[in-house]
Amino acid sequence: MSKDLSKINPRFKYNGERARYVRFPLGGIGSGGFSISGSGRFTDWSIRNKPNMQSWNGYSHFAIKAEARGKLVDARVLNGPYDENPAGGLGLRPMFDGFGHGAMRQSLVGLPHCEKVDFYGRFPSADLVFSDKNMPARVRLTAFSPFIPHDDRSSSMPVAMLAYEITNTTKQKLDYTLAGTLANHGANSGLHDFHQENGISTLMLASADQVKEADRGNLTIATDAAQVEHQDYHFRGQWFDDLTVFWKDFAKAGALPKRRYDAPRKSMHMAKQPEHATLAARITLAPDESKIVRFVISWSFPRGDIYWAFRRSPDSPIPPDPTPLWTNYYGTQWKDSQASARDAMNDWDSLQGRTFAFRDALFGSSQPAEITDAASGTLALLRTATVIRLEDGTLWGWEGQHTKDGSCEGSCTHVWNYQQALSHLFPALERSLRDSEWRYNQLPHGGLTFRQKLPLGSAFDVIGPCADGHFGALIKTYREWRLSGDTEWLKRNWGFVKKGLDYVWSKDNPDKWDPEQTGILSGRQHQTLDMELFGPNSWLASMYVAALMASSHMAEAMSDAALAAKCAKMANTGAAYIDKELYNGKYYFQAIDLGDKSILEPFDTGLKAGVLADDFMAAYWSDEHQEVKYQFGEGCIADQMLGVWHAEVAGLGTFLDKKKVKTALKSVFTHNFRASLRDYANPCRNYGFEDEGGLLIATYPKGTRQPYVAAPYAEEVWTGIEYASASHMIAHGLVKEGLAVVQAVRDRYDGSNRNPFNEIECGSYYARSMSAWQLVNAWNGFHADAVAKTLSFDPQDKGDYRLFWSSGTGWGELISKKGKLKLSVIEGALDAETVHVSGKRYAGARLKGGGALDLK
Repeated sequence: MSKDLSKINPRFKYNGERARYVRFPLGGIGSGGFSISGSGRFTDWSIRNKPNMQSWNGYSHFAIKAEARGKLVDARVLNGPYDENPAGGLGLRPMFDGFGHGAMRQSLVGLPHCEKVDFYGRFPSADLVFSDKNMPARVRLTAFSPFIPHDDRSSSMPVAMLAYEITNTTKQKLDYTLAGTLANHGANSGLHDFHQENGISTLMLASADQVKEADRGNLTIATDAAQVEHQDYHFRGQWFDDLTVFWKDFAKAGALPKRRYDAPRKSMHMAKQPEHATLAARITLAPDESKIVRFVISWSFPRGDIYWAFRRSPDSPIPPDPTPLWTNYYGTQWKDSQASARDAMNDWDSLQGRTFAFRDALFGSSQPAEITDAASGTLALLRTATVIRLEDGTLWGWEGQHTKDGSCEGSCTHVWNYQQALSHLFPALERSLRDSEWRYNQLPHGGLTFRQKLPLGSAFDVIGPCADGHFGALIKTYREWRLSGDTEWLKRNWGFVKKGLDYVWSKDNPDKWDPEQTGILSGRQHQTLDMELFGPNSWLASMYVAALMASSHMAEAMSDAALAAKCAKMANTGAAYIDKELYNGKYYFQAIDLGDKSILEPFDTGLKAGVLADDFMAAYWSDEHQEVKYQFGEGCIADQMLGVWHAEVAGLGTFLDKKKVKTALKSVFTHNFRASLRDYANPCRNYGFEDEGGLLIATYPKGTRQPYVAAPYAEEVWTGIEYASASHMIAHGLVKEGLAVVQAVRDRYDGSNRNPFNEIECGSYYARSMSAWQLVNAWNGFHADAVAKTLSFDPQDKGDYRLFWSSGTGWGELISKKGKLKLSVIEGALDAETVHVSGKRYAGARLKGGGALDLK
């Protein structure tokens, strides 16, 4: 912990205005959690299996006081300058915190606090340095939750681990008390119990209120400090009595008075403030001496309800239906929050060491800082309520989050298609996505619905298959097989894969994708822009070709030679068609006559869910403009070769003409990238604006026809597409262009304008943004194949370099120093018969964590 923070790249230091919007998530994968702000405040308490953003858990905080010879020297809250709206919280309840009531009192801005905080954000940890000219100490907080590639259990612990390093900056010996106050989340009347065992002190907070099962749970604050004080309950009163009395208790010399109540508290009608409790550690420091005090905050709300499935209007005379419940994975691993807090405290050194080893390897790599920034920052969403883990460990996700609920349910295939982090860092979780979508999303005729309903298997989504999601599932099944080397896993899913292929070719497929089995995608194609494309287009056709290639290889492994040959032949035909018929010399496009109404007629069989019109033709035909609506036509779209990107990521290679691919990527940058969006017209959602830069979803170069009513969102910038496009550019040698795109995105998320750890699209912490991980692989030219037992690197770095890699069952580094190469496994295992670096072949080896191989 004593490492010099001054050596950290300034990009990862947030202070002043750059800290204003920082919110750093703490918690486990699928466990929910809370965030620590750039000023050190605890916010966004989403610990009850659903989002709860912009929320406070009472006045939970840490405070420090110093005493000399029995007299108080100083006492203050470990928060920095106020960084919220000084007029009050927008959208909050009006009593005391709402807009027009002044700065939010839950933030403790009304108590003495620090004048400065320097925030260093390097996911999965954050370091905060608190300073004030009147505080007789320097305090550094290192906050983290376990995040260890390939160890999904430890990485799913519902804990926040907080290490406070206190340094005496005076010339006299001082006694310090570090007090952690925790609110009993949502509990009007608490049941608080202090316990000490084997050097660990815990204060567990449960509720005496009668609440529904999905709201039942508890929180724990724990420490392994030798000298401990505890106040099990804050003063029960009205108005502001609890905080008033607590601060008077704390901000004086001596120990906190103990307080317990044996009966439940009566309802608080005015403020509905939860009950609070405090656990404190006391240490003595000589001048210039430092000590570390460790705390854990843990929570356990093991049962969630499917609150979004049974909404009714508040004035509906029909009572709400009973809501099904589900069990969070962590509830099967830890009895309660005290158990997980104890485990975290007992295993602190290991959990911290392994988490920081990942952090240091990633941030110590020689790749550009903006790549590290993007790849690490977007991983933070795994700690938020965007994702949950079901009882058997299956991962399930929203697209993102609204303030109080999830945004767009069901591990949406066309959104989650883009993310590349889980398949490399937590491949078992990625395989759980494949297993659940094949088993619970596949309709009887083989089509794959793209939203997964809970409870699993209870229903299908009303919207049928989408092209990008359906083909993506085929490609990613191949990817998971090659990355894991688990052919038995592929066998278990092979029947679903074949059924998914049959649907593409079925004459009963209402979307008529390829009934003649030509390898050329046509018909009606639902996709991630939430409407339908008609006819051949390179974007979705390339996804189809990549899926055919993947299926051919899988069929060969399953000893189905006839299907393997059939898919390979169709893939070649489709690729040739895209190269010849859907390329205009500069980029790939959609072939459609926008004035031909007859294109729509075969599909005018009724409404398709999601169409915002009275009938199908009204939705897709404009009488006024005499054209088909919501198409791209001759436009240059950022995703025009998405299937090629997926194929390259999965190890299938580039199936289109490489010169054309590079030219098209150059065109995407030339036409779609804007260094400034100030004079750009965007009537849609504004994720970038004014002097910010970004890569547009679609543009219409001079001389092309622009549809009067183009595809939805066409004028927007989406970070998930920007990162995918940038990584594709880098992989094809357009390094300067790719980095310019990444730089523009990270400039939009630099802390002064948006949260660097929360990339938004249709809500916060949006899953598509995890396409950023492919930037690391693209820079390193990294590919792994556990079936062939090969590992390959072709880095953009030349000379001396240090690369991070993760795949299969292990992760580590490749280091080049003075012409010598060393491949190391930091954790896990690697079984590679051959290793390729920059076109040279080296003999591989079986390595376990801590092992290294000199490549010769």
